[in-house]
Amino acid sequence: MTGTTLEPLTSEVRVLVAEIAELHPDQIEPDTPFAEADIDSLLAMEIAVHVESRFDVRFEDAEVKQVQTVRQLAELVARERARQP
Repeated sequence: MTGTTLEPLTSEVRVLVAEIAELHPDQIEPDTPFAEADIDSLLAMEIAVHVESRFDVRFEDAEVKQVQTVRQLAELVARERARQP
């Protein structure tokens, strides 16, 4: 999936991440590391659970631990969607 086709998904994930982290979407850019947005590992796991539910996908814990930005999370969602029949 190219960056252009990923942008709507990235935007949607960004809004969801901001909502869960109690941030305004403008406070977290797609490539801002979660740590810079004060999103710790526990909150990141909570975000992953909400993203799984919202997009009807399932992540492996190891995959989630590698995600450090909204864009990476959106890419993970896109990969999981592509694996589904």
